[in-house]
Amino acid sequence: MDKFTQKWPEPSPLKVPGIGNSIDVSDLTEADLRKSVDAVLLESGIGGSGGISGLEWFDRWTNFKWCLLFSVFSVFIYGIAGLVCAIMTWFRIWQSADVMFVADNDILILITFASSILIFTALTGLAGTLLSSRPILAFYALLLWPSFIAMCAIGFTAYKRATFALEQKLDMSWSQYYTPLGRLMIQNSLQCCGWSNPLHGGTPSRACYPRTSLPGCKGPLLRFEQENLRLVWTTVLSLVPMHIINIFVVMLCANHITRSFGAGITPKRYRLTRKDVNLLVDQGEVGIGKVKRPGIVRAPTNRAFREDREKRVGLLEAYFDEVKQR
Repeated sequence: MDKFTQKWPEPSPLKVPGIGNSIDVSDLTEADLRKSVDAVLLESGIGGSGGISGLEWFDRWTNFKWCLLFSVFSVFIYGIAGLVCAIMTWFRIWQSADVMFVADNDILILITFASSILIFTALTGLAGTLLSSRPILAFYALLLWPSFIAMCAIGFTAYKRATFALEQKLDMSWSQYYTPLGRLMIQNSLQCCGWSNPLHGGTPSRACYPRTSLPGCKGPLLRFEQENLRLVWTTVLSLVPMHIINIFVVMLCANHITRSFGAGITPKRYRLTRKDVNLLVDQGEVGIGKVKRPGIVRAPTNRAFREDREKRVGLLEAYFDEVKQR
């Protein structure tokens, strides 16, 4: 076997779906040829010309591709959930949203930023999965790490604030960092006045004045922050293991989204070189030997080739001999 045969095997004929035997390409009509190309594309897991690549032939998807698709959807779900909660807080839709907007503004910004990254990452992974594109999936795997860092930043910030000296932090923030408008928003949301009493750092309003019966905001704000921060850091840190699993899923499944191995590039040792061509030319100079015609495999239907021909010829010769003797 020469190096041409070893390195460039003769391609097998195209097969029309529904026809078991191979046929020549020149005998195919345009419709049959299109079906044949579709069949070849379906075997590779890419899809045929009947639709967008990879979107219609779900039965041809590998198990790795399905796992990757579910992983991408999970990233998209908790990214959307975080962004919805952030938008509801920014627009003051839920009760006591003003308190979080003022007291935990940095955490709210981190949640919005992390959710946006997660959604963009999930859309990138979805595009790479549906198009069976390994470069896009590599970019998706890279984007999962900034998302992981952003989620850890949210959980760490909320946990540290809720655990270490929360009361002292709120006391200092009320007196030094909160603006009069911010204090007024907290007072209206929690139905309180001032910090410890109406005369201590309160912002005057219709409900907040020196002789009001409303309590100070220290107790309600402290209880709200404890519950809200605990909810934030427990939710985010509970999603971190799932995010790590998603990172491992894309690392293990990205190279197996199709049934073809690698990028389809011929390995270097099997590539045709000038040396191989020269060697084949030298071998071809010897010439081609005589072509031996094969023997008859099947006797034709002509009477001259029947098995009883010899018997009939013998009988005729005997008959003519008798005639001559007479």
